Amino acid sequence: MADQVTVDPQALTASSGVAKTLAEEVVQPVKDALTSATTAAGQLTGWSIAAGLGKLGTDWAAPLDALKKRLTDTGTNLQASATAHAHNEQATADAWKQPQKAAQ
Repeated sequence: MADQVTVDPQALTASSGVAKTLAEEVVQPVKDALTSATTAAGQLTGWSIAAGLGKLGTDWAAPLDALKKRLTDTGTNLQASATAHAHNEQATADAWKQPQKAAQ
């Protein structure tokens, strides 16, 4: 059936791990790039591009921090969704194991 929706908690958990790993792995390269831009700006004092490089180093810090936070939050939310779906599946299975009373 084309309208059927299925959720794979293991896939959500794996995706959560990927998002959290990306959030951590992006930190150092971003920090290095921002430091390099700021350092280069300092070394090029008097050159027309110095201000632009300095601005690059400072202006990109907040958006890149926001990216890290968003990746981390996405990982956390995916894990919460996986946990909720797994719990729901178990609760549904447990409910079906209970003896059913006849309708009166």
